[in-house]
Amino acid sequence: MTHWNKTKIVATIGPASNKRKELKSLIHAGVDVFRLNGAHGTISEHVDTIRLIRSVADREKFPAAILLDLPGPKIRVGKLKDEPMYLKAGTTITLRCGQKTQKADEIPVQMKEVARGVHPGSQIFMNDGIIELKVLLVRGFNVECRVRAGGELRSNKGLNLPNAKLGLPSLMPKDEKLVKMAIKEKVDYLGLSFVRSAKNIVELKKILEKKKSNIHVIAKIEKPEAIDDIERIIRVSDAIMVARGDLGIEVPMNKVPVIQRDLLMMCHLAGKPAITATQMLESMVENRRPTRAEATDVANAVWEGTDAVMLSEETSIGKFPSNAVKAMAQIASEAEKRMPILPSRQVEGKRVLFQTIVMSQAAHLLADRLKAKAIVAPTRSGQTALHISKERPDAQILAPTTNEVIARRMNLYWGVRPMIMPKFESVDELLKSAKTMALKSAYIKKGDTIVITSGAHGRRSETASLLEVRQVGI
Repeated sequence: MTHWNKTKIVATIGPASNKRKELKSLIHAGVDVFRLNGAHGTISEHVDTIRLIRSVADREKFPAAILLDLPGPKIRVGKLKDEPMYLKAGTTITLRCGQKTQKADEIPVQMKEVARGVHPGSQIFMNDGIIELKVLLVRGFNVECRVRAGGELRSNKGLNLPNAKLGLPSLMPKDEKLVKMAIKEKVDYLGLSFVRSAKNIVELKKILEKKKSNIHVIAKIEKPEAIDDIERIIRVSDAIMVARGDLGIEVPMNKVPVIQRDLLMMCHLAGKPAITATQMLESMVENRRPTRAEATDVANAVWEGTDAVMLSEETSIGKFPSNAVKAMAQIASEAEKRMPILPSRQVEGKRVLFQTIVMSQAAHLLADRLKAKAIVAPTRSGQTALHISKERPDAQILAPTTNEVIARRMNLYWGVRPMIMPKFESVDELLKSAKTMALKSAYIKKGDTIVITSGAHGRRSETASLLEVRQVGI
């Protein structure tokens, strides 16, 4: 089973979609990466979902990737007695920090550190920024606030404290348990929430390295501190997520579009995959069709260079999960027909990387000039395919690999279609197998021109050093 949208689609799995039939529908609609939100559900529930996704994907012969989002130091409301609780503008309310369940008219807040991080005049946002509080007084773990903007509040909703420094670790106890489970279940990506510096990414990578795990780490950018250290964060991360939900609360809303554009361009130039997330088709939680503004938002992300676009509530609790995926795929596919020319990537220093990028640029140029149907990039590590992806060629990128883990990982790369190929012993065997895989893709037919580029035949680290033009079946 193969679909051909180039911009990859990440779909969050939840009560609306964690059934075998719905997962199959999502794959056929265009999902490339399945996301599990570690903030919700138990460890055993996540294990069951991961195994179900693998089972469905195997049956569909599609190497779907799995991303597990670690909740990180997310501040949340505790359990309310009656839901929803309505906060009226102009009234006062007390936050009881360090409390998990509501005992009076106060609002329980699960982390006691909140009381240490705010002071009179501080802003507190709740429920994705809908509710705004201003701190009047702090007494011990009680924070008295005035409601500046009211709204409905439910249990477990998030709190945001712009510019507050709470000194929380990037990995909380639940995160550590989720990491352990992810290693055992061999998920493909871990999303690290509320990254503040490159050090947070390095710490998680050290844990994975110690456990001999090759899971890749995605830095979720949603804090102002991350923007200050963004170059180093991109350098040490395997991918970036522009998490616009919390980011849009932590920084002024008018800055979010510019931050998104800048981050996507930085990832393009650094050769790292980027995901644009949050509220992309939010109206489809309830409706069968997206708004015009949402369609434009998805298209703009594609034109700015995103590798993937993400659905959250649309597929986790929405009424029409597969409809949302289809709509996103159609919008992205149309936008891809008008792709702008992104800046050419320049690399200094490492000869291996320089050679791979130059060969990727040459493959792109050759494929475009010859109107090749596809660029076929056999790969051991996925790096050749990733670098070609960053050139945004018109041709489809087919990436045969002998490694199923690498195949799943490449499902996040723009325009790359991974395929499992048999092991090879020589360059001739590699080329023959690559052409066979191209024909099997159902995208290529006899007589089509393809460009083959590869570093997968090398014995050392992958360096693109082969470039050929061939007609399939001739």
